[in-house]
Amino acid sequence: MLKPKDKISACIDYFRMTFKRHDIDIFLQTVLKMRKEYMLQQPSSKFGYVELYQFDQIRVYNSAPDDERGIMFELGGQGCRQFEGIMDAQNRDWYSFIELALQEGGSITRLDIAIDDTIGYVHIPDCLRFTQQGYVVSKFKTFDFNGSGNITTGEQEGVSIYYGSKSSDNYLVMYQKNYEQAKKQKIDIEEFGVWNRYEIRLKDEKARSALELIMKTKDLQLVAKGVLRSFLRFEYTKPLKRGKAKLNKIKKGWETFLEDVQAIRLSVEPKTNFYRRSENWLRSQASATMKMVQEADVILNRESAIDEMIAKATLSDRQEHMLEVLTCDVSDIIC
Repeated sequence: MLKPKDKISACIDYFRMTFKRHDIDIFLQTVLKMRKEYMLQQPSSKFGYVELYQFDQIRVYNSAPDDERGIMFELGGQGCRQFEGIMDAQNRDWYSFIELALQEGGSITRLDIAIDDTIGYVHIPDCLRFTQQGYVVSKFKTFDFNGSGNITTGEQEGVSIYYGSKSSDNYLVMYQKNYEQAKKQKIDIEEFGVWNRYEIRLKDEKARSALELIMKTKDLQLVAKGVLRSFLRFEYTKPLKRGKAKLNKIKKGWETFLEDVQAIRLSVEPKTNFYRRSENWLRSQASATMKMVQEADVILNRESAIDEMIAKATLSDRQEHMLEVLTCDVSDIIC
């Protein structure tokens, strides 16, 4: 995952919509505008749906004919980026897709908006400290957190704060994305730089209200700023003997962040490199082992053990599907 270039940007990071219909062929063709033959079809038990049509991280579930739930369209973070790649090839964007989906009877059941901050308006470990001490005003009654620390400096690192209950219709997460990605990419944190992420997670009625406002305004400013301001602010709720400078910095940084959120627009990062996880895993986890076996073949003067393994291997239906997608063009997938 690449660090955003803008100092502040926003994207849709999770999208789930249901349709009370079972005509999966027509749905794929007219709503997603994707060819069914490029979707991997398999049984499913998630949420009680019986069928899954999958294109890498783009997932469409279908219920039994007598189940009124019908079709569910679901995208996680990577799925959103991949669907942006599909929409880009179709000359569509989120707004035109959502407008059509609503016309086709779609009902949003979950919507996550992620806001990326690469200048560090606030220091998230300090946000945690003042939250723990009660210097926040929030609509939420509970919070949770996790993270790690540096024994030498005593500093907290990789902190995540969860405001609200994960089972509720709305909650807020703020975390140090740079620590997560630096660890994943094996990059020094100083080289990676600052990257805070704030995720607004909305379900059911909260998601429907937010989507209605997004479609009305065609931008995220009212939703993002309004939701964040109603969710949380840092205040002197009681006297503070030590740490006033840090709390003042947090207060000012948060207010500046909320003001700058007004200027953001929905950003996209279209991705069309579908099904690369297996290839990346092979490169990062198995390449050294393959090289060792090859060198052993040379030393022992024997035929290639890896070639023999490949010759005897049989591709599964899923792997056959992945191969077809890997070798096609995105224009072949759309309709």
